[in-house]
Amino acid sequence: MGIKIDALKCTACMACEMACGYHRDDGFAFLSSCIVPYRAREKTDYFGVLLKEEENLIVARPEGLEVNKIGEAQEEDSEKEADASAKPMLLREGCDLCEEMEDHGPMCIEFCPMNAITLEEE
Repeated sequence: MGIKIDALKCTACMACEMACGYHRDDGFAFLSSCIVPYRAREKTDYFGVLLKEEENLIVARPEGLEVNKIGEAQEEDSEKEADASAKPMLLREGCDLCEEMEDHGPMCIEFCPMNAITLEEE
C-alpha cells in the first residue's frame, strides 16, 4: 500500500504539504512534510509533486512518474542539473501513511481538493 499521485490533476495548492506538516508537528511546519508540490521555472502552469518514502523519492510530473532509490548513485543523472527542491527532501522523514490515524488515512489524501493523491493498494 502506498500513495499514488496524478500530477495532471495537481494545481500546486499546497494543501497536501500543509496537512502533512500539521500531522507531523501539530502546526503548519512545511519543513517536516514528506510531500511537496513544486512548480518548474521553465514552464508556465507546470506542477509536480515530490514524495519521500522510506526507501524511495517519488517524483510525479505530468509526463510520468519517476521512482529514485534513496542512496543509490544515479550516474546518468549526474550530468543533468539536479532539481534543487529534491535535495532538502532527502533530509526529511519518510511517509508513514499517517499510520496512527486509522480512521482517516493519510492526511494528504484527505485534504487534496483535486483528488490528485490517492491510496494505492498493492
